[in-house]
Amino acid sequence: MSTTHPEMIYFVMLDRFENGDPSNDEGGLAGGPTSTGYLPSDPGFYHGGDIRGLINRIPYIKSLGFTAIWITPVVRQLPVATDGKSAAYHGYWGVGFDQIDPHLGTMADFKELVSDAHAQQMKIILDIVVNHTADVIHYAQGSSYIALADQPYKTTSGAVFNPVKLAGSSKFPTLDQLSVKTSYPKTPIIAPQNLNIKSPDWLNNPLNYHNRGDTGSTDESLQYGDLYGLDDLFTESPIVVKGWVDVFSNWIVDTGIDGFRIDSSRHVNTAFWKVFLPAMRQAAFSQGKSSFPMWGEVYDANPRNTSFWIKNASFNEVLDFPIQAAIIGYINNYDTELLGAYFNTDDFYTTATTNANGLGTFLGNHDMGRIGSFIVQKATDGTVALKRDELAHALLFTIRGVPIVYYGDEFGLTGANDKEARQDLFPTGVLSWQSQYRIGGDFIGTGSSFDTTNPLQDTIRTLTALRDKFPALATGSQTTDYADRGIFAFSRFDNTTHQEMLVAVNDYSAASVATFTSNSTNSSWSIQSGHGKATVISGKTTVTLPALSWAVFTSDSPVPKARKLSATTVQVQPDLVDPTQVEVDARVKGSPFVDVAFMYRVGNGAWQSLGVDSAPTFSPDPNANGLYRVFPLLSTFPKKSSIQFRTVATDSYGVTATSAVKIFKTH
Repeated sequence: MSTTHPEMIYFVMLDRFENGDPSNDEGGLAGGPTSTGYLPSDPGFYHGGDIRGLINRIPYIKSLGFTAIWITPVVRQLPVATDGKSAAYHGYWGVGFDQIDPHLGTMADFKELVSDAHAQQMKIILDIVVNHTADVIHYAQGSSYIALADQPYKTTSGAVFNPVKLAGSSKFPTLDQLSVKTSYPKTPIIAPQNLNIKSPDWLNNPLNYHNRGDTGSTDESLQYGDLYGLDDLFTESPIVVKGWVDVFSNWIVDTGIDGFRIDSSRHVNTAFWKVFLPAMRQAAFSQGKSSFPMWGEVYDANPRNTSFWIKNASFNEVLDFPIQAAIIGYINNYDTELLGAYFNTDDFYTTATTNANGLGTFLGNHDMGRIGSFIVQKATDGTVALKRDELAHALLFTIRGVPIVYYGDEFGLTGANDKEARQDLFPTGVLSWQSQYRIGGDFIGTGSSFDTTNPLQDTIRTLTALRDKFPALATGSQTTDYADRGIFAFSRFDNTTHQEMLVAVNDYSAASVATFTSNSTNSSWSIQSGHGKATVISGKTTVTLPALSWAVFTSDSPVPKARKLSATTVQVQPDLVDPTQVEVDARVKGSPFVDVAFMYRVGNGAWQSLGVDSAPTFSPDPNANGLYRVFPLLSTFPKKSSIQFRTVATDSYGVTATSAVKIFKTH
């Protein structure tokens, strides 16, 4: 099963990428760094990168083979934190959400960026924030979080109301029913100069915020608390929902952007997303865009938690934090078996409209640190570090999902988390960055990265070209073939050409060999990229790979049409880990590559889709191996009913098989 997002994305932090217009470095503000936010020698302040600089460098990004650019938020910021110790160069302290931050340029500049990108067949993905604004609101009672159970929300009449139950409802209290003194557990205080700093104007009303203090360790505080003190919006309120829908619909309509990356998504209630996300898709559709991906940031390494937001909050895409952790574990710690088993969790993302192919995959980012920083923690030898970096990128561009490369990774930058991972590519004034170690390159000194070359650039160009040449690497189904002793081997399948691709990677510091049952039993392999060889003898494939290497092969013959398929719905049972879900398992015989559609109905009603799984599970346990699965929400089905389930398997030639019906009774 394919997806409609075969993009390859280059992620840019605008302030650190390229300074195209030095006249806007101070954002039109007067005074020193604590007023303007501009201090290029400090990692925590503005350095001068801007929209004009990115416009100038679009051809460079395109030359690497990318098809889209994700840029950090461009809205007007609160320039400097209250304590004066850091600035909003990163873009996540918004106050003017219908404006461009003057440090970055103008709205005309931004529209030119989108137009120029489109003219060069590239898309623009805009980073947005709806969870919070900059830290403008403070509290008379201090910043510690107060739980709902201790001090619930009240109307001016003293009536307690539950925002969880009223979210998205017309019964949610109107603004004239709320009071800053009696409705909230904390009394909001705003400095006089900031009373009207936000735009649109509804953002200036403290009644539109949760006003409970900073986030803590509880799940509740993650939803209602101020993340790092940032003003947390009352996203349960219809006023906030409509306000954000209007703001970001206008961005789509007025600028022509092609998608969103949505910051801190898990800190916003699910009811908000069920209104906001469809509204954004509708706005995009009104502009002739049939697809408008929106990758939610769910900063969690557990795929059950990241997939929650797809099943419960109307997201079609989230960022794949779990695979980032799995790849680093493989590259640094030889966790081959864990990587192989990880893709079994792709089934959590399968619904009638989504699958794991839409996930945003990455190796590092502006918060956790760069892939180079993870590698140099374990690889002290420069040659080994470069090979591990290349190996990580080879995985990124050949596994399912939408690959995202963080700007500067192609120059081997090695910055650790947060501020240290946000280096300048233009000449930097940060002394420690001038002498910072680079994988595959020399210290930058006072030069520009754009005037240098690095082997990682060629590796990325090779991989983007490979993914562009072979659609199976972008949208084909993925099946794990082998995961042991350093070698991870998997297949990608092209339903149109009936061609199997074999990808094999070796993270051992020595040559390695693996033999496994071949899907293309009657075919030989031709290498398309990388280093290694693959042979087929008696229906088994043997791959031989040099140390720290990767190889991509194509089968010389198409997978044959199935003579006959058989499908069996093995079981339907409550998910043993998550009781809100049901696990539906099936097995198919007759072809190694099939799409398995899961369906259900109630009584004699019409059959309805639960999604399509194209990748059987991989496990050394024969009972757990080779299963096609979906995990629909229990709430999908009516209570106290007998639900009929069946599966329909289809190979790439159209041969089908339908299983017998399996009955599951809900309580």
